[in-house]
Amino acid sequence: MLFTGVAMAQTPVNKSYAVTAGQKVSFRFDYPELVKISTWDKNEISITGTISINGGEHDDAFELEQSASNNTVYIENRIKNLKSLPKRITVVRGTERLTFKSEADYKKYCEETGSNFNIKSWGVDMDIVLEIKVPRGMETKLECVYGLAEVKNFFGPLTVKATYGGVDVTVQEKTTGELLAETGYGQIYSNLDFKFTGSEFKDFHTQVVAKPGTGPRYSFESKYGNVYLRKAL
Repeated sequence: MLFTGVAMAQTPVNKSYAVTAGQKVSFRFDYPELVKISTWDKNEISITGTISINGGEHDDAFELEQSASNNTVYIENRIKNLKSLPKRITVVRGTERLTFKSEADYKKYCEETGSNFNIKSWGVDMDIVLEIKVPRGMETKLECVYGLAEVKNFFGPLTVKATYGGVDVTVQEKTTGELLAETGYGQIYSNLDFKFTGSEFKDFHTQVVAKPGTGPRYSFESKYGNVYLRKAL
């Protein structure tokens, strides 16, 4: 059985969480390939997006869990019974992405079409994208393991830590009191107008610091990916 990347079914996500003034929030996501985060003027946290696990067959395995401790709201994802979910073969050639239920299906397709793919992976096929909105000014921490964290129009103290994915930030220079960016094995790219006042370059570690304006502190880190600091348009 063959699934194309275009035809995969998706399940929408639409969650909201009430918060009170002075609370902090901490997010942790393992498998979303993209997490967008911004602030808004409502007194609640909103998480929207789309889920596709094995072409839509196992979307109900994705869960968001909430807890609270020491004035901090914690929200993280969980893939229920991940180890027991069926594996898929995913192949990529250029912009073409195909998913097969078994090795036999994959070999049959290649024999019938004479296809040759340059990227092949075996595992649970997941396509998860989330968009988060938090109250303006709320102190926020976001951890992403495999995906890219994208920050736009965020006004408030923010710490973003990515492991294997990158961090892509649109920086509001005038309202940024302090900006720290660091990476272990990646690069830091910037088209910002200001210069960084402090920098540190060691084996497998790069860190830069700047104080461009007046406002909260922002910290962006990726261990293995790149950090992109973009000028707000």
